[in-house]
Amino acid sequence: MKHGTLTTRGNRVELRFERRLAHPPEKVWRALTDSKELAHWFPARIEGAREAGAELRFFFEEGDPGTGKISVFDPPRVLEYTWEGDLLRWELRPEGTGCVLVFTTIPADRANVARDATGWHFCLDNLEAAVDGNPAAGFDKERFSALNAEYAARFGLGSFPAFLAGPANRVAEGSLRLPGVEAYVFDGADGTQLTLCHAKSDADTGEQWRDFDEYLVVLEGSYVLTINGMDIQLGAGREFVVPRGARISGRFTAGTRTLHAFGGRRLERAP
Repeated sequence: MKHGTLTTRGNRVELRFERRLAHPPEKVWRALTDSKELAHWFPARIEGAREAGAELRFFFEEGDPGTGKISVFDPPRVLEYTWEGDLLRWELRPEGTGCVLVFTTIPADRANVARDATGWHFCLDNLEAAVDGNPAAGFDKERFSALNAEYAARFGLGSFPAFLAGPANRVAEGSLRLPGVEAYVFDGADGTQLTLCHAKSDADTGEQWRDFDEYLVVLEGSYVLTINGMDIQLGAGREFVVPRGARISGRFTAGTRTLHAFGGRRLERAP
């Protein structure tokens, strides 16, 4: 299974990935430890001796270097080290003519676990490509956004906090008429409504005519807004004002959260 899994351990979480590779442990070990091989897939340049107890430094193109330390160095079976508070552990076990790579990490900041899972998923894809002799895939912002939203949904991290998602503010399904999307509505003094939407699965709003202005911002994930026949890809942090009279539709990827503000339309709450 290529997707990572999440396990809660007390007040911390552990990400785990398992990949079956068509190469012996010795070859994959070189990809994990040799600086030239790491350049094909690892997100930073690593400097430091490859031995237990060695101090490490991690360099990006910009910014100050990060630090870490090797705690386990057992070729070609186990490599474990820290990186700025994150614990990274790589285990290799022979399987036929190839091997199984098990990568686990305990992130120092659990708030970024969906983003971290997405990043390591991309890194492991490029590691597979490197040992297979294929070029690494370039960074695809749209795919990253979609995969990040998928991990948030898989891990249950895209839900709203309890004080926003109370039953008193839940939008009635018959009022929203959007299967797969959970919504909560709040009222302004001037009649404007603010709606928080969370896509539990991929969802499509269908085409609608707007007889009111609407403000839309994507909080997390990916949302495709089609306005008068033109697609506009909106990722996390993007905002858009939909003008009155527009012909629109929207497509959510699973895990996407959006905020909408509008007047002229009233959403009913669930009984």
